[in-house]
Amino acid sequence: MPPSIDPSVAPLTEEKRTSWFGVGLGLGLGMLAAYHLFKLPPVLPVLLELYDYGMFAAGAFMSIYAVVGLVASAFLGARLQRHGIPRFLIAAAALLIIGSAITLAAPAEIPAMFIARGLEGLGFAILAICAPVLATASAQNRHKTIAIALFAAWIPGGQLIAMGVAHPFIATAEWRQIWWTGIAFTLIVTALGLLASRRHVKRRAEAANGTPIPLRDFPRANRLALVLVAVTFMLWSTEIFAMLTWLPQFLVEVWELEPQATIFAYAVLSIMIFIFSIAGGFVLRTTVQLPLLLAVVLSLQGVVWLALPNLDGFASGLTGLIVFGSAAGLSATCLFAAPALIFGAANAGGSAFGIVMTGRNLGVLLGPILLPPVLIAMNGWQGIGPVFGGISLAAAAVALVLRYILKRRAPAT
Repeated sequence: MPPSIDPSVAPLTEEKRTSWFGVGLGLGLGMLAAYHLFKLPPVLPVLLELYDYGMFAAGAFMSIYAVVGLVASAFLGARLQRHGIPRFLIAAAALLIIGSAITLAAPAEIPAMFIARGLEGLGFAILAICAPVLATASAQNRHKTIAIALFAAWIPGGQLIAMGVAHPFIATAEWRQIWWTGIAFTLIVTALGLLASRRHVKRRAEAANGTPIPLRDFPRANRLALVLVAVTFMLWSTEIFAMLTWLPQFLVEVWELEPQATIFAYAVLSIMIFIFSIAGGFVLRTTVQLPLLLAVVLSLQGVVWLALPNLDGFASGLTGLIVFGSAAGLSATCLFAAPALIFGAANAGGSAFGIVMTGRNLGVLLGPILLPPVLIAMNGWQGIGPVFGGISLAAAAVALVLRYILKRRAPAT
């Protein structure tokens, strides 16, 4: 089996240098999307107390992002590959700002919150495809693995920004400042993203030899492998977004922390995901087999879930967060790098990411809303481990099937 990114694609004939500005802006757009998604969990205990949404509605405020993304991602990926990035960035910014404005105007109204989060979710879905395309299109072929690894840090990066912004305001329940900061962040990063997409991606596209090969022209085994990546992404997203959405509430109810104090514990998880997402790019530049690494780190996450009843002390709880975050960071890099492994670096464009993001969005839909009924059925937080641990282990099993398929197919060209 070849290394994680197939180097057999034709080299660029002009403009051979990687545009790290473009790679960085791809990461920035991803972190902007993640900020808007994850500005909610740090203040969720406060909002539940102020507006009494209920846990099911609160979970749905996260999952609505996924509903919109699930419907739109494949369509957006195909259109993005045809029409380019700039117009989509403008649309995403408008949706994020309008959604934020509705929340600021009517935070106590559950229907208004659904509409607001739905509009933001469509903006998120657009950025979730534009951002990796921009990051990888800005990189020379030999740097694409690093570009993908940097981009894979978008979720924890956005989380850390959201937590840093939220921390001063949680104690006084001034949550609106977090939404106003998101609007300012949207304007700044979108403007820079437009600059990067117009200057760097266009120039690199003109220098590249030919255009991406349509996915339908690849052998059936390659397309099956992409579906398996999407399924793995779905299962992984289900369990990790359950964790990322409800960890603050868990810390309040089980560890009896104050809402402001949960920021620090939550930050440990996000920092580990961030660090190991980037480290994963360097790991994948070695001879390690991507599907095998993915199966191992998904299994580690499953073990942490299964051990949840025993993670009731400071030392054991901190260890669990560190192990889980490290494995999740490597998982993210593997999943985002998989399209380039399957189709070759030059062909991992909007269409491939659209399919992968469809799987991801289905998991993001399920995770936040699955945990509350599991919590009720299992009579408390200590009983949820086997359910979400089983989902992690199922994802690891699919990754092993992916390894089998990739070993039997012809290398990507």
